[in-house]
Amino acid sequence: MESECKKIKVGILTRRAGFNHGSSLQAYAMAKFISDAGYDCKIIDYDEYSGHPRWKIRPFIENIQWAMCKYLPLSFRPQKYKYLSIRDKQYKRFNRFDKQYLPLTNIKCSNYDALQSCCKNFDILICGSDQIWSPLLYDPVFLFSFLTNEHTHTVAYAPSFGVSDIGLIGVEEKELIRKINCLSCREERGAEMIEKVTGSPCPVVLDPTLMVDSKNWKELAKSICNIESEPYILCYFLGENVHQDYISSLAKQLGCKIINIQMFNRMNSLRSDREVTDLGPIEFLNLVMNAEWICTDSFHATIFSYLFKRKLSVFERFKNSDKENQNSRIHTLLKILNIEETLSNDNNVNSNFSIDYYQVNASLLEWRNKSICYLRESLKI
Repeated sequence: MESECKKIKVGILTRRAGFNHGSSLQAYAMAKFISDAGYDCKIIDYDEYSGHPRWKIRPFIENIQWAMCKYLPLSFRPQKYKYLSIRDKQYKRFNRFDKQYLPLTNIKCSNYDALQSCCKNFDILICGSDQIWSPLLYDPVFLFSFLTNEHTHTVAYAPSFGVSDIGLIGVEEKELIRKINCLSCREERGAEMIEKVTGSPCPVVLDPTLMVDSKNWKELAKSICNIESEPYILCYFLGENVHQDYISSLAKQLGCKIINIQMFNRMNSLRSDREVTDLGPIEFLNLVMNAEWICTDSFHATIFSYLFKRKLSVFERFKNSDKENQNSRIHTLLKILNIEETLSNDNNVNSNFSIDYYQVNASLLEWRNKSICYLRESLKI
C-alpha cells in the first residue's frame, strides 16, 4: 500500500502569507500529515499577493522606509521605527521557517500559466487547511480556478470559510466548490454551508496541526533554547479585545508575569510585563509549550495549548451579532477536543481551573481516525 502511495504525487495549495503563526504551522502540518500517510507531496509555492495587487503596495513602501531607516534612523518617528524593526525581524523568522521546514516547489507561481505548468507534476491536488475559502480574502486559486483539465483529481482537506453567513459566499465561489471531487471542512457551520451549496453531506475533519503527533511539535519547540525562565501567562490575541482586566486578575492570582505576543501586522494595546516581537513559528511553539497559562482568541494557539497540555482561557474574537464573526470554528474545535469549559468571559477568573487531558485524548483519537480515513479515501485514484 505504501509503495503505491509513494507513486502518487500530491500538490498542496494552502495559505502561508500574512505572517501568521497558525497559517505557517498548519502548512507544515499539512505536508507532514500527507507525507506520513505515505504520499509524495510538495507545497505549491503560490504567491498569494499576485491575486491581490493592492496587497503589494504597503509592503513595497515599508521596504523602502526600512531601507531609509538604516541610513537615516532619526527621519522616522520612534513608533514607526519600532514597527518597521519588528516587521523586519519577523519577516526573517518566517522566511527562515519556510526554507527550513516547508517542502516547497522549486518554482514560485505568480500567475495561472505558472500554476498550470507546476501542477502538471502532480497526480492529485489538495487544498487546505486554514481560511483559504474566506469570502473576505477571496482567492479563486484556492478552489483550483486555474485548472483547464477536468480530469485532474481535486481534494479539499479541512478548508475554512472563516465566516458563518452563507450570504457572503459569491456565485463564482459556489460554482468552483461544486467542481471539487472530494470535499470536507474544518468546522460544523462550514460543512453545513458546503452541503447547502452542493446538496451532499460534507464531513468535518481535523485541522492538520491535530494530525501531527504532539511529540513532533515538542521536538520543534525544543530545537531552540527556552525563551523565558520565569513563570508566565502567554497572551496571543488577533482580535481587538485583549481582555485586560481578566488577564491582570489571573496574573495576580497565579503570581505570574504577563507576556504579550506582538505581531507587526496585529499590534494590540495589552499592558504586559514583556512584549515579544522577534517571534517566528518555532519561537511561538516554544512560548506556548512552556507557559503556565495561555489566554487567546486564536484557533491554532488553542490547538497547541491543547497539544502541550497547558492551562487555557479561550475567548471569542467577534461578538455573535457581527455578520462576519469567526466564532464557529472555535466552538467546533472546543467541542471536538471536549474542552468547551475553556471558553471564557471577562467575568469568570478561576486560577484553579484545570483540564483532564487523559479524558479528552480519547475523543481526539476517534477524530484522528475519521480524518485519516477521509484523506486516504479522497486520495484514491
